[in-house]
Formats: sequence, C-alpha cells, structure tokens
Amino acid sequence: MVNGPKRREPPAEPFKRVLGLAVRAIAGNDQLQVAYSATKPELDGNTVQLPEPSRVPSAREVAVIRGWADSLALTAAVHDKKIHRRLVPEGGQARAVFEAVERARIEALGANRMPGMAENLTAKLEDQYAHGRFADVKDRAEAPLEDAIALMVRERLCGLPPPKSAQSLVDVWRPWIEERAGKTLERMEALCEDQEAFGRLLRDVLRQLELTEDLAEGEPEQEDSESDENADGGDQQSEATEGTEGQEQSSEEQLAEGEEGESEDITDLADADQLDADVEGEESAETHEPWRPNTSVLDDPEKFGYRVFTRAFDEEVAAEDLSSPDELERLRTFLDKELRSLSGAVSRLANRLQRRLLAQQNRAWDFDLDEGMLDPARLPRVIIDPTHPLSFKRERDTDFRDTVVTLLLDNSGSMRGRPIMVAACCADILARTLERCGVKVEILGFTTRAWKGGQSREQWLAAGKPPNPGRLNDLRHIIYKAADAPWRRAKRNLALMMREGLLKENIDGEALAWAHNRLLARPEQRRILMMISDGAPVDDSTLSVNSGSYLEQHLRQVIEEIETRSPVELIAIGIGHDVTRYYRRAVTITDPSELAGAMTDKLVELFEEKGPAAPVRKFPKRHLTLH
Repeated sequence: MVNGPKRREPPAEPFKRVLGLAVRAIAGNDQLQVAYSATKPELDGNTVQLPEPSRVPSAREVAVIRGWADSLALTAAVHDKKIHRRLVPEGGQARAVFEAVERARIEALGANRMPGMAENLTAKLEDQYAHGRFADVKDRAEAPLEDAIALMVRERLCGLPPPKSAQSLVDVWRPWIEERAGKTLERMEALCEDQEAFGRLLRDVLRQLELTEDLAEGEPEQEDSESDENADGGDQQSEATEGTEGQEQSSEEQLAEGEEGESEDITDLADADQLDADVEGEESAETHEPWRPNTSVLDDPEKFGYRVFTRAFDEEVAAEDLSSPDELERLRTFLDKELRSLSGAVSRLANRLQRRLLAQQNRAWDFDLDEGMLDPARLPRVIIDPTHPLSFKRERDTDFRDTVVTLLLDNSGSMRGRPIMVAACCADILARTLERCGVKVEILGFTTRAWKGGQSREQWLAAGKPPNPGRLNDLRHIIYKAADAPWRRAKRNLALMMREGLLKENIDGEALAWAHNRLLARPEQRRILMMISDGAPVDDSTLSVNSGSYLEQHLRQVIEEIETRSPVELIAIGIGHDVTRYYRRAVTITDPSELAGAMTDKLVELFEEKGPAAPVRKFPKRHLTLH
C-alpha cells in the first residue's frame, strides 16, 4: 500500500503552538487560550489575542509577536484588576500615565528575570515607536507625557535605555519630571513586586507632577474596596448616614441598591475590557448609571474627550469641483496608462470576485406553467398524447443581497507616488466589477486643505493660543464617486488623486465617522466600509498642541463604536503599516502592488459570509452577465 503525500503544515504553525505553550506557562494558567487574529493584541478574560503572523514570518516579526505574548502573559500572572480599579485615577492624563507606568512595571518583572523575555519586550517597544514621530521632538507639547514617564520607569526598573526613536521624547520631559518627582521615582524599584504599594507610590508621583489633586487615600479607597467586595456594605453605610429617614425611604433605598448592584456588574466588565476609559465613563460608573447612555462618539465626540477648535473651514467637496475638466482629462490619460501595466493582474482578481458574486445566484425555474418559454423537456408528453396541453417554464428572479460598498482612501502626503496610484487603479477596477454585479460603490478620500493647520491654526493664534484646542486643521473630505453615480460618469474624478499638491495630512477618525454616516443614510440593507490607509492619523498642527496620542485615541473610539454597535461591516487594509492594532478585521501589506489582491480577498470573504437577515432586492439573472 502506497501512502499519499503528507500535507505540509504552514511554516508559522509550529511557532504558534510553541508560543501558546509559553504563554500558558508564564501566566501559570492552563485554561488560558491563545488566538491569532487581525485584532489589536489584548488580554480578554481567558483569551490572549495576538497578531496573526505572516506565512513565513521574519525574525523581527517573530520577536515582536513574542514581545506581545510575554507582555500579556505577564499581565495575566501579576496584574490584579481589583487593585488597579481601586487605585487608578478617574481619567484624563493622570489615568493615561498610571496605566502606562503599570504596564512598565508588569513588563519589568519578566525582563529582570528572563533575558530572552527582555529582548522580546524590547523588540515590541521598538516596534511601537518605529513610526519615528518622536525621533526629533523638541517641544513637550509634541511629546506624550505618559510615554516619557513609562520609559523612565522602565529605565529605572530594568536598566534598559529608551528606544533610539523615543530618546528625544524622554529627553524633552526628563528635567521637568526629575525636578518634581525624581526622588519618588527612585523608590519604585524596591516596590516593583507589590502592585498595591507601587500604585500608591505612583499616585504620589502624579500629585507631585500636579496631574491629580492631593486626596486622602484611605477613605475613598476603602469605600471602593467595600463596593467591589460587597454591595451590601454600601447599603449599610447609606442606612447609617440616613438613619433619620422613614420606613418608606428605606425601602426605596433597597430598591435603588438592587439597581446599583446590577449597574456595578456592568461597570466592572467595562473597566476590565477598556483600561483606557475616559473621564465621563468613570463618572458614570461611580454614579451607578449605564455606561455612556444614549451617546455615541460618532454623534458627539466632545463628550468622549475629542474637541475641534473650529469647523468653519472644513469642506466636503466633489472631486470635479477641485479641478478643471481639462486637468481631469489629462490626469485620467495618465491613470489609464498606469492601468494598462496593472490591468492583467488586477483584472484577473476582479473577475475572480465577479465570478464569486455571480456563483451565489443559482438559476432556478418554475415548470408546468400556462405561459412563458416552451419547455422542450415536456414535448414527448405531447407526442405521446396529442390532447396533452403544451408546458411552459419561466426563470425565477434571483435573490441578491441589497449591498453598498464604500472605499475610503487615505489621501495623505505619505501616500504620494506609487501607493496612491495603485489605490486609484484598484478603486477604478473594483468599482466597475461591483457595478456589473449589481453592487453599488462609493469612493471617498480624506485629507486636509493645508499643511500645518491652515486657517484653523491662524484663528487659534489670533485668539491668543487657548490651551487644549483640539483638532487644529481644515478638513477636506472628497467624493470621487457617489454610490448612485455610474462608473462612466465618475471615472475621470478618480484621476484627481494623481494631482500634485492634493495629498496633505490625515485625520482618520473624523473621516471614518463621515464615511460611516453616509453609509447609514443609504437604503441598502447591507453596508460595507473598506478603509485603505498607510499609517496612523498624523496632523502636525493638532499634535503640536495636544497629546501625541490625541488623534489615535479618537480613531480607536470611532472604530470601537462602528465595530461593536453599528450595522456597517468595517474592514481595513494597511499599506506598509500595521493597522491590525486598530481594526478587528484588517490586513497589512508591504508592497502597494499587493493592494488589489488584498481588497479582492477581503470583499470575497465578506460576500461569502451569511449576510444579515434583511429584505433583498430582485435582480433578473439575464442582467448579471459577464462582460
């Protein structure tokens, strides 16, 4: 008997198995599961989410994934959520600093005991600052304080210097921090093993840096502890302070206490899942109200900590209004030349997508009808029995999901050159392909009207530079092709992306919210939003007067809102930048030429999934032919 060839497993599979065993061993928890996906790395209950490695991962990629695995496994082993919730400040920059330093403490425990783990954690940290935004920072307003303190604490606990790409960030803040809290920071090394003592000392640091008010720790923490361990304690305390109330008031308190206990459970879950909740989230938890009731960062971002200095100079503009017809024609000619060099590979992928869509529409017929097309298969019955009536058939209409797809393209300056050209070509071909399949497509772009702030910054300067102005630039949201516009009318507009001077800076969070709101206004039952970007949100004007993570934090809030509470299906493709740390469903490519394959694969995956139970439109089969 000859055995068939053994199926070879992907090269990354042994790495995944070994890493899972290492995570469970470090955490000391046999029940801990390790999952690999396109979501951001995180510890969720008994599941460690890690980035999906490439089929043949590089040495650097392996080290980064190991670093995340070690960090999250250490969190499961040495981090107590109850102690953290009791000590962490309510919100704002104080909370961000507290959580960043706690992360440094957790990783220091592993790095000091295992040199190999120290190398992995260093690789992860270097990857986090690989964007180079802080490499040459010279102003404290451009450098996030929480990152600087965390790196300084890591330096004291482990003896490891900051990454070279973040050295300037630390140097900008070091004199100010050392002057106010240097002696307190020196005491942290001795308390590294004790989370509670370390946290109390860290609160002293926050007060010395004037990030929090000087509070008496004993009483509030004791109350928090009692509310965590026993909700009845709070009820007894309430009865002690309000003992003069009547019997009816007491019964009302018991009813309210039951509602509060239920709310506390919900709040605890929210705190466990989101350590970076903002001020208002914490306030609602303390007052035992539902977390952020009836509010959304898409509708009112200011309630979630994101401000805009002025919207007076923002614009939403059609592509044809930004250029003359002659210039669009010239740019379209250039795009067509580029399309010819890409048309072979991209068209094959687009045809693959079209075949998948058409394959879902199986032909079906109704037979033995009194009218329609003559059914030749029933003719023998007439020959056998001439009195038998003729039989007709009719093709049924095909059920096809009523779908609209939005392609949201990053039009920032870093996309200049081949990336934006490939993005325009892929959008062009996919729009034609989906249109032939009865799927409407909207193509949008986002950038800013000017570099370094434009008129918004000028108005801020004229107003005397008020602190914390929020977003400080003029948005430009471009409509290249509306969903209802046929491709033949919009094809010239796509060439506008080739225009010199159009691509400037990118504020992804507001662009994503804008595209999402346009999709919600559509009548289609299934809505897909595909984000194509080459990096994190960057706007020098905004980041120079706010924290370094200001735009990134807003982007994460918008993504979380869409992915968890919206009917819109969100996917993202990163060009040369890891977007999997932002989006749950995402893929990262290193070469712009891979964009067509990535877009096609993701759309195929979505269309092969079972869509939501919703009414569908009827499309006759004869209208869905392959051109």
